[in-house]
Amino acid sequence: MSTSMARTNLLVRWLMVLQVLTRTAALTIRPGRRSDELAIAATMARNLMNPLSIDARNFVVATNDDGDRLGFAQLRPLGAAALADPATYDAAPGTYDFDAAADDEAWDELPSIPTGLASLPWTAEYREFAAQAARRRDARTARRATAEAAAPKLFELASVFVFEQHRNGGVGAALVRRLLESHEMADRRAADVYLLTLEATRPWYERLGFRAVGAADVPAPLAFEVAAGGLVTRAIGEKLVCMRGAEG
Repeated sequence: MSTSMARTNLLVRWLMVLQVLTRTAALTIRPGRRSDELAIAATMARNLMNPLSIDARNFVVATNDDGDRLGFAQLRPLGAAALADPATYDAAPGTYDFDAAADDEAWDELPSIPTGLASLPWTAEYREFAAQAARRRDARTARRATAEAAAPKLFELASVFVFEQHRNGGVGAALVRRLLESHEMADRRAADVYLLTLEATRPWYERLGFRAVGAADVPAPLAFEVAAGGLVTRAIGEKLVCMRGAEG
């Protein structure tokens, strides 16, 4: 190879590196805003993603120095605790039944039911029984709410999207990392984050710390989506994969 050609190749490589560095330096990841919701919904609909129930508070958005959107991603709560049903061997996360647990406690604390004449509604015994039952009912509701609020929650990483002209520059990875960092700063575990993707993109998520889980470990709130999505992806010759964040 001539010296001139070697210099040319070196210059090309340097320009490519400079281009990546410039893109990275210009990249800003910011929280989603209400003003982003319409644009995100339209982009998702055009790309055959579910555009319903978008909440900007779940999103982060990548922008350049001019404020143009380069991509976005969301981490949305699945509305279920990350606890498994203790009565079922090797149960999946999200199967714990707070109502059943509260009912068990309520039955244990139920006062003796009046019998005979004392069971008539106008007796003092019956009125005391009714009052105690009402207090137990209120206590059950409060215990359930407290237990559910204290339990770790499940989340889904979803809607990871980068506009085509900005792909292969680290934008998608930056979006995911920012969401996971914010998640952990809120004292939450990466292991409680799940996602659904295609087998083709599985390696990309593995590089970000996610691992595929088997069918038995799919969290209950995602079970229907996995079943329905699996049918659709098989019909087009693809495979749907459920993945989970790394244990921390």
